[in-house]
Amino acid sequence: MRMTRFRIVAVVTAVALLFAAGEAAAYRMIQNASPGRTSTGVRVQCSDPGGFVHWNRSQVEMRLNVANQGAKPGVPLAIQHALAAWTGVTPAGYTLTYGGTTSSGFTTDGVSTVLWSTGNGCAGSCLAITALVLGPGQVIQEADVSFNDAYTWNTNGSDYDVEAIAAHELGHCMGIHHTELTKPRNRPTMYTAYFGPDGRTLESDDRDALNCAYSRYLLAAIIADDDGSATPGEPGTGVALHSRVRDGHATLRYALHRPGDVRLDVFDIAGRRVTTLVSGTRGTGEYEVAWGGETRMGMVRHGVYFARLETPEGHDVAMLLLGP
Repeated sequence: MRMTRFRIVAVVTAVALLFAAGEAAAYRMIQNASPGRTSTGVRVQCSDPGGFVHWNRSQVEMRLNVANQGAKPGVPLAIQHALAAWTGVTPAGYTLTYGGTTSSGFTTDGVSTVLWSTGNGCAGSCLAITALVLGPGQVIQEADVSFNDAYTWNTNGSDYDVEAIAAHELGHCMGIHHTELTKPRNRPTMYTAYFGPDGRTLESDDRDALNCAYSRYLLAAIIADDDGSATPGEPGTGVALHSRVRDGHATLRYALHRPGDVRLDVFDIAGRRVTTLVSGTRGTGEYEVAWGGETRMGMVRHGVYFARLETPEGHDVAMLLLGP
């Protein structure tokens, strides 16, 4: 398979492969099994047996180098908006945060950085390029984005739009390659070429890609206990959701230390919400919710699902295995 760079270019070019209507998943993930710093990878499907690059934690911090056009007014806010676009994807539990400014550059130093420069493998029609630092198992340890300082960048919605390009490159930072979709309207942010400020807004194809990474890797961190309950792999958010499955039915338990709005959703392994079990204000105390696969559309099939709990104290996930 051919290794391709994950960068965005200024000129929209023809793409040879068109997907027919009904294609289940046009998004692609970055596959690169060689540890070290790279800006190349093979485009693979979520189910590829070789896996793909991914974070092994849900919190990802990016910093801004204010040299060159990084010092322009509005740039920090544009970067923050792009980070928020990917943070807002559900049920994926990733949180992309803005860590402030840095003097770090496009180099391996443990700091994930957005900067403006010339070179770094991005010249000519290239608008920006991402470099990932990979550890064993295709785990992302650092991600840097270099904007081409030879272009004039704007934050007012005109070309070239900082937020749109940042949203695209942050997708690469999360392990997502270019989509195979080539539709003329409502293009995914991960389309291979720049198409204006519309790229600020994620499409379902983009969200499905991030949920793919979340389902395949972060959910794998959920460790099943011997008694059939499930414990999340990343505790410490201030709230815990526990599940127990008996006789094909799941019991979900959580506790609130103060009153607040609570939402408890159930998703399938593809990241699609199948039902909402709790939505509203709850008081202090312990709660138990039973679910046997019921939805407004009828009963779901037996298989793996996961519940996501959101409260003012934090969020948590728990895996459910419904069986006969």
